[in-house]
Amino acid sequence: MSDTPQSILIADDHPLFRNALQQVLGQLFPEATLYQAASVAELQTEVERHPNLDLLLLDLHMPGALGFSALSWFVGHKTDTPVVMVSANSHPETVRRAIDHGAAGFMSKSADISDMQDCINRVTAGERGLHPGLDANANGASLQSLDVADALATLTPQQFRVASMLVEGLLNKQIAYELDVKEATIKAHMTEIFRKLGVHSRTQAVLALASLQVDPPQDLTEPPA
Repeated sequence: MSDTPQSILIADDHPLFRNALQQVLGQLFPEATLYQAASVAELQTEVERHPNLDLLLLDLHMPGALGFSALSWFVGHKTDTPVVMVSANSHPETVRRAIDHGAAGFMSKSADISDMQDCINRVTAGERGLHPGLDANANGASLQSLDVADALATLTPQQFRVASMLVEGLLNKQIAYELDVKEATIKAHMTEIFRKLGVHSRTQAVLALASLQVDPPQDLTEPPA
């Protein structure tokens, strides 16, 4: 990939931070076309519309994602497009698991503009990038979560949405209503999801997908009110 990206997608559900990233990227790469997504569904739509993306900046906690599920799906479908994971949770274990699941870089939401530029420049130049002060020396992704990630990478966007709603506890008829399709279609999707995950029940599927979950570290405290 060229170190001057021409097509960049910013996926984050917070409009203010999304716009801030757009300003930084607009200064860094004035010739690039910038796209935005506020959910995993929008991310998948943008990927279909713009198959030649050069870079993705992905919020860890996107609506419609469970932990690293959106990262796993994107990396599986766009193997040549680097991803910079962006999160307020920059605990070493979170950073290490993101890298294990295919992120080319990790950037804290508290990073200043110069650190953001450094991280993005390194990634677009083909390197792995962590903004200064981040640490990836922690326990990495489990073998189970890597297997689940590989399975998620083979799901269609619709199957991914069904799997996400399954984790939320929705019944087949509720998922069918939300997606405006017949319940038989959802059952067919479930059969394929179970096959790809190597499970035989909804409970087993939920437990498998839970391996991608990111729990806030114990030392991550809430900011004062």
